[in-house]
Amino acid sequence: MTKHFAQLCSSVEVYIVTNAREEQGELGQLDAILKNKGFKYDFFIPQGIGHPYLLPWSHFDVFRKLINDPSITHYMYLEDDLLVTKENFEYWQESLETLSPLGLIPSFLRVEQRSSDGKWYSSDAKEQFRFRKLPKVYKNPDYVFLNLPHPYQGLYLLTRELMLEHLNGRSSNPDFGEWGIRERAGHGLTFFNVPDWCTSRNLVGFDLKTQQFDSRCFVHHLPNNYTNRTPPDGNLGTIQINDVIVMPNQEKPIKKLFRRLTKKISS
Repeated sequence: MTKHFAQLCSSVEVYIVTNAREEQGELGQLDAILKNKGFKYDFFIPQGIGHPYLLPWSHFDVFRKLINDPSITHYMYLEDDLLVTKENFEYWQESLETLSPLGLIPSFLRVEQRSSDGKWYSSDAKEQFRFRKLPKVYKNPDYVFLNLPHPYQGLYLLTRELMLEHLNGRSSNPDFGEWGIRERAGHGLTFFNVPDWCTSRNLVGFDLKTQQFDSRCFVHHLPNNYTNRTPPDGNLGTIQINDVIVMPNQEKPIKKLFRRLTKKISS
């Protein structure tokens, strides 16, 4: 997951929030993986957190310290099994220009590759979504941002201004939100100050010419565990990423079919 970190910005500083123990050699193993990769890094080992599920929330201690450095422009919280690339970062910066005036934030989609067919699947979409029913923002006639009902992405990326909003608002409280305690640590501003016409502040790019997601919003969920799990874990990892959105021309003409059946029965 770390091989693209150095390319994300001109200067990158990484903090690994971990409960690894130095006396058992675990930090040494992590250090061997991270060194000589072109970015600064350090370890943050929280003390007295109680339940291990609270470990992800310790990253706020790091961000509250870093927010005092005015030279830092962006803040990213990232689960340890995601691959984020420079292309992802550029997509986010470009998209923010359109969404920021509306109080919205660019988002990503976790994807996995199935070993049996080599195809890519959504990690988190439990069902298909009809394009016409989704809140959306048009960038131009050929490109739109979609507000998906389930916006989990396993990370958040915020500018300095947005990070201050997060740290100073209810979204940085473990009691805020409806997800599990570990997942809530990574929702960022997803459900805070949401416009009344959206279900969250997170939107993803969609190309209307190809009728597919902008591939730059895909982040690889490296374990590929949902789509390769047997039996499947509910519906997770079962929908190909190109089939998540159902366009109007792909919808079945249910009303027409109903009218035909009604006419036939009546006659």
